[in-house]
Amino acid sequence: MPKKNFSYIPSFFLTLFKLFILEFLILTLCRIIFYFSFKTPEASSIDTAVICRAFRMGFEFDMVATTYAILLPTALLLLNEFFFKRTVFFHKAAIFFTILIFWLYAFISAADFPYYKQFSSHLNKQAFLWADSPAFVFKLIFGNISYYGYLFLFLIFAYIIYKFVKKIFVTHFYNLQNAEYKPVKIILFIVILIPLLIAGGRGRLSSKSTTHEGLAIVSDNLFINQVALNPNFTLFRSLLFQKVKDYKVPSDINESLLFAKHYLNSDHNDALSINREQKADSAFKPYNVVIVCMESMSSYKMGIHNKEILTPNFNALVKESVYFDRFFSSGIHTFNGLFSTSAGYPSMLNEQALRRYTKQPFTTLGNLLLAKNYNTYFFSTHDPHFDNMEGFFTQNGYKNTFSAFDLPKEKTISVTGAPDHEIFNLFIKTVNAEKQNKPFLGFIMTGSDHGPWVVPSNIPFKPNADTEEKRATQYADWAIGEFMKSVKKQSWYKNTLFVFLGDHGYSIDGTYEMPLSYHHIPFVLHKPNSLKADTIHNLGYQPDVISTVAGVLNLSFTNNTFGSNILKEKHPFVYFTADDKIGCISEDGYFFYHLISQKTKRLRKYTDLDQKDYYQSNKTKADSLEKSAKRMLDAAEYFIRKNYFSY
Repeated sequence: MPKKNFSYIPSFFLTLFKLFILEFLILTLCRIIFYFSFKTPEASSIDTAVICRAFRMGFEFDMVATTYAILLPTALLLLNEFFFKRTVFFHKAAIFFTILIFWLYAFISAADFPYYKQFSSHLNKQAFLWADSPAFVFKLIFGNISYYGYLFLFLIFAYIIYKFVKKIFVTHFYNLQNAEYKPVKIILFIVILIPLLIAGGRGRLSSKSTTHEGLAIVSDNLFINQVALNPNFTLFRSLLFQKVKDYKVPSDINESLLFAKHYLNSDHNDALSINREQKADSAFKPYNVVIVCMESMSSYKMGIHNKEILTPNFNALVKESVYFDRFFSSGIHTFNGLFSTSAGYPSMLNEQALRRYTKQPFTTLGNLLLAKNYNTYFFSTHDPHFDNMEGFFTQNGYKNTFSAFDLPKEKTISVTGAPDHEIFNLFIKTVNAEKQNKPFLGFIMTGSDHGPWVVPSNIPFKPNADTEEKRATQYADWAIGEFMKSVKKQSWYKNTLFVFLGDHGYSIDGTYEMPLSYHHIPFVLHKPNSLKADTIHNLGYQPDVISTVAGVLNLSFTNNTFGSNILKEKHPFVYFTADDKIGCISEDGYFFYHLISQKTKRLRKYTDLDQKDYYQSNKTKADSLEKSAKRMLDAAEYFIRKNYFSY
């Protein structure tokens, strides 16, 4: 009876299904071998649910790798399906390339074991750094006789693959020769096959995020995070899709490190270290801390430079708080803002920090306050895996993550997930559900003020601006207002430091080729009964958040970030990037920027958005700001590549 049912399915479809299952099972077996071969003592104490989650994520990586493995056989089988009466060429070619590809996958999987043993990392493009010295690598790997077992493992896999693939194709060819040729049925199953291949190649159905290495971060245990990864995935992705610029230590790096040391007022004995002890002048204050990183929140939306005021609720909050009115984002993407705010480093040119800087944790408020026995939380309005937000924050001390996935599905109203007020309500509900015998740190990333802009309809507030972008801003501002109304009713309000800033700004007309409105963001500290309302005009940027918040808490720590406590210290300039652009703001009102791709440099007076270019008339100033920004970015990249870069 089953055979009769399967007879309605074209032979190529059944064959591909069998090949997929074969390869998928081999990759899964490799993961199990990896887990038991390299399990650390610390991993033994990890909760079983976390381990199961790592294996579940591993299935996702295996699905991607397997889908790509069968793409060429798929094409050959389809050609064979249409032309089998004329030739068996495509049939034989499909057998040959299937075995070849599966053997390649098996070899990579087997070679990954000794590679991981040597370098504590899955195979990636770094394995080819020694291409000029293959003998050295060969000795390095096979100099240990215990690694011969992995070569034997490959031979076992190779034999299994050969036997099963041959058997699968013998059945395929028999069915092909004896089946009635029905082009309509074949086309129908091709139509079914295409979305399956697309879904398998993406690894997940999320519209915002395909499978990437950051999804493997399921805990703060580095080994468990490695369990999910597939070496075929990491190797081919790094070779083909990750455009990582080649890094060479600049010849003048010592000068840049000394410059950064001076900028950050480091008195460390090591001349090339930026470490400094940030010491409190009194006892630690265990305030709760709530950081709200507001999507696309440019200071221009608050009405500066005579722009339209779209944020009356936030402006009212500013009047009750310490407000830094010359504060700037490190980049123009959410991942830039999240990285710089949480890790205390500037954003590098053309790099996705949350996915790539995961070699080890940074000095973050999450890690610092976790050590002070805080409960730590990260909240996002949408898919927490997008940009590897959940993975990065989990690794850096935020033990509990929440997102639109923790709300009813009907709460998700757009690609940016649930509206802001829903995630604020979830935050309050979550915190209140905890026993309040421990202070807490919450980091909330909003999303409603980002296109495609959707304002929820089931709320009493009705925005009245003339564009959907502005109406979304008005709604996001209303949500902030409602959030503050709600928290003021909570028992923990008076003992909580609230921090508000933009992840980045928003491009608004009249702010230069490198839009300053995309970087000029608010930074607000609100602590009832402690911080007196004030507007501070000193320069600041996102890497300052850690040091400044630590200063309010009287938290002593070894500061190795690129930020300072701007309640006490002043920057002569701040700098930032925007993909292929570099900008630098000076204390005395100048804005230098370099449009690298366009080979253009400008110098403006930004205080009144002066449109005159002062680059030629004040080249000394322009050169000074350019050199300063370059020195700081070179120093930051040096430390990132040395300590945090994954590839």
